[in-house]
Amino acid sequence: MKHGVALFLALSLCVPALAAAQGAVDPNHGLVAVAQQLRGLGNVKRVLIIGAHPDDEDTSLLALLVRGRGADAAYLSLNRGEGGQNLIGPELGVGLGLVRTEELLAARRLDGAEQFFSRAYDFGYSKSAAETFRFWPRDSLLADVVDVVRRFRPQIIVSTFSGTPRDGHGQHQVAGILAREAFDIAGDPGRFPGQLESLEPWTPLKLYRSTRFDRDATTLTVETGKLDPLFGRSYHQIAMASRSQHRSQDMGRIESLGPRSTNLQLLESRVAMGSSGAETSLFDGVDTTLAGLVEEIPHGSTRDALEENLHEYLTRVNRARLMLGNGSSAPLVSVLSDALISLRRMLELTNAVGPRASGLRIALDQDECKLQIALSEAAGVIVEAFSDDDLLVPGQQIEVEVQAWNGGDIEVALDQLVLRAPPGWTVQASGRQTVELSPGTLTTHRFSLVVPEDADFTKPYFLRTSVGTGIYHWPKDEPARTRPSDPPLIEAHAKFSVAGTHVERTAAVVHRFADQAIGEIRRPLYVVPAVSVEIVPRTAVWPLKENEGLTFSVGLTGQAPGGVEGVAFLEVPSGWTVKPSRASFELPEPGRTTTVDFRVMPESRIETGRFELRAIAETIDQRRFDIGYAIIDYPHTQHRLLFEEAAARIEAIELSIDRSLQVGYVPGAGDAVAEAVAALGVTVDVLDSRAVESGELSAYDVIVMGIRAYEANPVLVANNDRFLEWVRGGGTLIVQYQQYGYFNGDNAAYPLSARRPHDRVTDETAPVTILIPEHPVFNHPNRLGPRDFSGWVQERGLYFASEWSEQYEVLLEMADPGDAAVRGGLLLARYGDGLYVYTGLSLFRQLPAGVPGAYRLLANLLSLKGR
Repeated sequence: MKHGVALFLALSLCVPALAAAQGAVDPNHGLVAVAQQLRGLGNVKRVLIIGAHPDDEDTSLLALLVRGRGADAAYLSLNRGEGGQNLIGPELGVGLGLVRTEELLAARRLDGAEQFFSRAYDFGYSKSAAETFRFWPRDSLLADVVDVVRRFRPQIIVSTFSGTPRDGHGQHQVAGILAREAFDIAGDPGRFPGQLESLEPWTPLKLYRSTRFDRDATTLTVETGKLDPLFGRSYHQIAMASRSQHRSQDMGRIESLGPRSTNLQLLESRVAMGSSGAETSLFDGVDTTLAGLVEEIPHGSTRDALEENLHEYLTRVNRARLMLGNGSSAPLVSVLSDALISLRRMLELTNAVGPRASGLRIALDQDECKLQIALSEAAGVIVEAFSDDDLLVPGQQIEVEVQAWNGGDIEVALDQLVLRAPPGWTVQASGRQTVELSPGTLTTHRFSLVVPEDADFTKPYFLRTSVGTGIYHWPKDEPARTRPSDPPLIEAHAKFSVAGTHVERTAAVVHRFADQAIGEIRRPLYVVPAVSVEIVPRTAVWPLKENEGLTFSVGLTGQAPGGVEGVAFLEVPSGWTVKPSRASFELPEPGRTTTVDFRVMPESRIETGRFELRAIAETIDQRRFDIGYAIIDYPHTQHRLLFEEAAARIEAIELSIDRSLQVGYVPGAGDAVAEAVAALGVTVDVLDSRAVESGELSAYDVIVMGIRAYEANPVLVANNDRFLEWVRGGGTLIVQYQQYGYFNGDNAAYPLSARRPHDRVTDETAPVTILIPEHPVFNHPNRLGPRDFSGWVQERGLYFASEWSEQYEVLLEMADPGDAAVRGGLLLARYGDGLYVYTGLSLFRQLPAGVPGAYRLLANLLSLKGR
């Protein structure tokens, strides 16, 4: 195999770890980092865990393997969790996928593992593998899993799931099925041969599955509660800190002391077991030594030289391990430098062997990367790079400052310093880029860059084309495929001479600034439009009897360094009018925003249907912009942008509602139902915690609880009796789906319960039976029927009640194919003079998707007062 391919396979190990939170102790720097790298040198231990979703990984096993054993471990999540809910913000769908991608990366920064993904898009809950494969092309996903296996080259694969109905969720079943298939075929060059242009076939040696839900099948128990003196924490504690990064999924965990274990079952093995047949380690029977790889080389002078240098290399690595913590870094640096020299001699020798040495070459490349990190950290060599801006526009010039610091106590030399920017960018350096660095010396180097006028906006590689129903699309030669995202936009690459050998360090160029309340903040660089365009609402409802028009607000944000001005307008379908037709804007500096309102009306009566419109900003120099971006920024994740076209739609439907209604909305876990209520032309107030605790509820005819509000808002739980008293006095309370805490806490007007697992209907086309056709819910002010349940997306609903008291009226019945019918999706009870409604129907998904029937049902629910 060519050296370039070997380097490609080992590339991830050369990439610097993402920075820890500013102000935090970072385990990727200093002597802790040196010790961590030394634990992994001189052996080859690689484990890949495969699951379906973010949060399916075994973080305890990952932490033990990487932090404790110095192994290389990775987690492959088939999807990015786009189909779930969001406890911390408004993002759903693709936006939620970006949030959960970043949460996985935050977790990996703690447990030290790598992260991979397939093309799968989380389309929502499914009850079988067969249903899941209707959305996920089997061969495409299998190709991705095989790609990761060939890229990462694990000896051990651990499947989180069994691939059987025992796994529950159909996506879980598929993850188990694909893990087993990839184990079987990744070593077959006849399968997915197109991958072999940059990868080699790879045959894993052992396949395990987790038995966390099936303890009786356990064949191997791995202790993960042991204290690691290097970190002062157990692997379980590290893992729980990692697990707690899944904040959008409500995954905060206690970091408990004491024994803990991970339980596994060995499913298949290609290695001979010991005479007892009982395992004590994942790697039992697996040769993880470099010596074993050297033995694959034919006998002769080259092999003799390899064995000699390997002995020398391992001796020096062991000496370095013993020297850690002796109070002086200079002797340690010398030993590490000698070890690196020995290692590089072995790499040179493999060139003479050819393809027979490919496995050894890859292992040595991986050790070289780790050893360079260890040597540079022991020497105190630090490189950081900062730009004067983070949101860059085509044509802009930026200044980058690169700092190289010799924080150690020996002389080092900066031999080369370059900036790596995308093709077509102009990079100009000022001053010398090579310099001798005596101990304690900090040197600063400056570069000027010009962004090309035709530069692409910085979208993740998996979002550069439209997303299919259940899968992302990317070219087969996409270099970042299966990775969480693209590499940094610009990187500083430095070469140093340290104790007689050279090391390389790479630093992402970031923008750094101080927040007076928080401290130092660092943000990645993005190329964005000079004018970002956003339109609100993205979905509007036009009742056919409407005659007042619809208002769309167009938000404009400028990023051009010298300011920008122009006109904004809407492109609307034939037969619609806009006032004003055009509106001037001026954005004199980056970050300045303005909003323009447009009134839209049809010229004459229209029929039901969907009408598309688009917001445009046109600058005075004739540049045209119709795209904007949302900023996704949470304290525990990296700053990310989500680009969206400035497009909206009008759903013209037969709909009536009393616009004098006063509605209160208690937000839950990130939904847009309050906006949908407003789209009906009804006044809606979002009730914050103070309003929940002490606001005047009598001002409202109807109050709606957001999804998972009783989970997300402890103030609501403490003040639930206020709302029940308000219902008793004549109000209508509509409670959207809640989780088990709501059912277990006696929060409903009358007893409700939900079974575990909860009743749900995942087929969005499942037939719906209206059980009481004459009920006001289906007749006032809109007459509802089967057509109102057509065109739904992702699912019918979830967390349906399974049992209820006799006071509730049961209004709907539905069932997934092959399942028993469920009736707990829409329940209504009179409570005093008011009405109490519980619904598990997924209105929070249907309304943003513009489903007409969902709007008509919502209008009727809001109009129940007095019926």
